[in-house]
Amino acid sequence: MNAPVRVVFPLPLRQSFLYAVPDRLRDKARPGCRVRAPLGKKDQVGFIVASGAASAPEGLQLKEIAEVLDESPFWDARFLSFTAAVSAEFHSSWGEILQASLPPSLSLKKKVTAVLTEAGRAALEGKTLRSREKAMASLLLGQPKGRSPLFLQRKGGSKDPAALLARMEAKGLVEVRETPVRPPRPAKAGPGPVPRQLALDFGPGRPPSGVLSPVEAAVGSGRFAAFCLRGSRPALASAYRDLARRTLGRSGRTLFLVPEVALTREFAAGFEAEFGRTAAVFHGRMTEKQKETAWRGLDSGRTALVAGTRSALFLAPGPLSLIVVDDEHEESYAQSESPAYDARRGAWLRARADGAAVVFGSPRPSVEAFEAATRAGSLVELGGPAETAAVAWVDHRHDAPVLSREVGLRVSASLKRDEPVILFLNRRGYAASLTCSACGRVPGCRRCDIPLVYHKKDESLLCHYCNASLRASAGCPSCGGRLALRRGAGTQALEEELKALLPGVPVARFDADAAPGREEREKILHDFTKGRIAVLVATELLAHQPGVPRVRLVGILSPETLLGLSDYRVSQRTFQAVSRMCELCESAAGAGIVIQTPAPVHYSIQAAATGDYPSFFGREAEFRRLMNYPPYAALAEVTIQGREMRSLAAGARDFRAGLREFEPELEVLGPALASVVRVRDLVRVQVILKARRRETIDRALDAGLLRLRLRTSVAFAYAPFG
Repeated sequence: MNAPVRVVFPLPLRQSFLYAVPDRLRDKARPGCRVRAPLGKKDQVGFIVASGAASAPEGLQLKEIAEVLDESPFWDARFLSFTAAVSAEFHSSWGEILQASLPPSLSLKKKVTAVLTEAGRAALEGKTLRSREKAMASLLLGQPKGRSPLFLQRKGGSKDPAALLARMEAKGLVEVRETPVRPPRPAKAGPGPVPRQLALDFGPGRPPSGVLSPVEAAVGSGRFAAFCLRGSRPALASAYRDLARRTLGRSGRTLFLVPEVALTREFAAGFEAEFGRTAAVFHGRMTEKQKETAWRGLDSGRTALVAGTRSALFLAPGPLSLIVVDDEHEESYAQSESPAYDARRGAWLRARADGAAVVFGSPRPSVEAFEAATRAGSLVELGGPAETAAVAWVDHRHDAPVLSREVGLRVSASLKRDEPVILFLNRRGYAASLTCSACGRVPGCRRCDIPLVYHKKDESLLCHYCNASLRASAGCPSCGGRLALRRGAGTQALEEELKALLPGVPVARFDADAAPGREEREKILHDFTKGRIAVLVATELLAHQPGVPRVRLVGILSPETLLGLSDYRVSQRTFQAVSRMCELCESAAGAGIVIQTPAPVHYSIQAAATGDYPSFFGREAEFRRLMNYPPYAALAEVTIQGREMRSLAAGARDFRAGLREFEPELEVLGPALASVVRVRDLVRVQVILKARRRETIDRALDAGLLRLRLRTSVAFAYAPFG
């Protein structure tokens, strides 16, 4: 008897399944191939991930795989090892991860057809069907090849033909068939990238000579190594190009991960100018045809460099030589929906599997990356221009308008000199805020030192980490002052104030409401660059756009509202956001940043305004070490979802009870309702696990998730190295 194979399926399942291999498929059933195999009552398309690794338990009859869909393995051993590591690391479905790596032409598309059975024909002739069943059966009568659900919906007028077909199938009236779409022939492999000598002009931002030597040595040797690069944006861009040139010169492949789709176009333009047609982009908003073209170019060997968002991590063809994660501090690299993963950690895992060098670059690295790189001796300081504009602070505690009088005068003065202005207010429309009327601070939890969340229903202030609760009527925990819930103003109100203050001056808004898509954003930025817009009111969204012109006056209004999130990383998020806003101000004489806030004392805002990353890191690391937060502890957030609150609550309680055997090494907080309770009609409950070591959380999840029969996702605190 042939050795069985292990198969995983693109379903939210963490387990794999053993199947027997019939003699006719013995030579084709190899790891990395797609197969069709019985699962439950139907055949499903899955992936062979191992062969001959285990035998069936004695007395157990294994089902046979029905068909092998690939002539040769689609994935090699390195890629299977990488995706297995991602699955284990994030407790995600291995099959869903492999599905994400397929090009559109090979993705698991199925042709679904419904065929009327003999029992259905007899029921139709015997007039025993209900009205909707009769209409459906009539459409299928005389159609031996069946009809698609879309055809049945259009012709029958049914809003949900899938549900009706499922009920009729359960009665034996119809048979629903799923047939995988056959892929086209793979592109023929072409010659690899040709080494090129490039005379690149790096400009004043080029890193000092020799500073990249450790990274270059790792790239040249083909060994796995991880580094964190910190420096100005020009210095980082220069370092990236230098490393890409060296990798391409050795006929290696490079993957650049960027946090935003808009940045892929900027990377592509720069790389195409230097590396020609060997560069490509890949991101989730591309059409299937565009994705297929990019994927085939990489598969054929014509493409040696790819810039993309987190999904580009799973481009499969061939091993990589270099992986660059730009702006590694951005949290958009993390995906919470299934399959859940963090592309930054995934980049480390893929580099390890491919024997590549991975570089995490940022002007302001995350606390986790900076701490880990410092400890490992893999921090590379690039330096670069560090000039910052002069900063003025305006106390807006007692002013009624959104814009204080002093900031308004500065804006008017800039406009008289024909100098455009950018004003940041990171709040769209109008929002409610709860602050102390005496000290202006947002109430925080004494145990966790994070902002308390106001719950209007029971007039309470609640910590979402330790469930500590205070009555809102009790006053400010810091000074005892009265807490005021007032209608806070957003970008819309600020825009209205400016138009009233500056009649005739063109004012525009740049936020997710005014600029929801690429075309609207590009038009606003074009008009601002051409001088058609004098004052641009924006949220943090603007700071993430490429090509925004720098101005001589940047106003940042109410940055302390960023500290109102119930998250231990809130100071880091505030520091990154304010720093990004400050980057849009020129550093020349006469230019300036004005920050309007009632709480200028917070270290994250002060450090961001002055560009003092070491000061921020020192304070933030001290706080996290004292409070036992990552990177000095491991933390995971388990989100359990369901449509019915009663069953969801019971499942969450059972999950919590099953974790007691891991205490006291494991601290469990919750279950508690998520801050956003309902998303897409799914109720969400969260359980937070905290431990000194990651292994403790992994063991607890391995045991607890198997017993939990509800949809779950696991988000781990970011851990880039080791």
